[in-house]
Amino acid sequence: MDAGAWIGPVIIAAAIAAMVNVLGWFVSSWRDRRADDRRRQEKQNDMATALLAEITHYRDALAFFDLDDVWDRVSTKMADDATYIPFIPSERNDTIFMAVLPEIHILPEPVIQPITRYYNQVFAIDAIIEDLRSDALKAAPQKLRQAVYTDYISLKKQAFEDGNSAIAALSAHLSVSGARAALAKDGAR
Repeated sequence: MDAGAWIGPVIIAAAIAAMVNVLGWFVSSWRDRRADDRRRQEKQNDMATALLAEITHYRDALAFFDLDDVWDRVSTKMADDATYIPFIPSERNDTIFMAVLPEIHILPEPVIQPITRYYNQVFAIDAIIEDLRSDALKAAPQKLRQAVYTDYISLKKQAFEDGNSAIAALSAHLSVSGARAALAKDGAR
C-alpha cells in the first residue's frame, strides 16, 4: 500500500479529532463558567436575604418607638433630676453581617455601599452605648450626659434612615435576581 494513500485520511482524521477536542474544551469551560455564575448568584441571594432579614428586624424595632418622644421624656427627666441616668441596654444587631463580612465583596457595589453605611451606624450605636454605660459618663456633669444621650438618639434615627436605604438596595437586588417574590410576604420593603 502506498504511504500517500493513507497519510491524507489520517491527517484529516487527526485534524477532526483535534477540532472536536478543542470544541469540547470550549463547551466544558462555558458550562463551568455558567455553573460558577449560578453558584455565585445563589450565594449573593442567600447573603442578601439574610442581611435583609437582619436589617429589617432592627429597622422595625426602631420604628416601634417614637424616638423623638423617648428623647423628650428622658431629656426632661435628666433636666429635672441631675442624678438621673437612663438605663441603656446592650444591643446586638450585626450577627449576620459579621458572619458574611469576609465574603461581602461578592455582592454588587450598589448593595455594598448602603449596607456598610448602615452597619457603620450600628457600630457607632454600640460604641455610644458603651460610653453611656461607663462610670466616667455617670460621673460627668448632667449637661454632658444629656448631650451624649441626645447623640445616642440621633444615631438611632440615622440608623433607621440608613436601614431603609439598605433595605431598598437589597430589595432591588433580590427583585432583579428573581428571589424577591418569596420575601415580600415577610413584610420586608
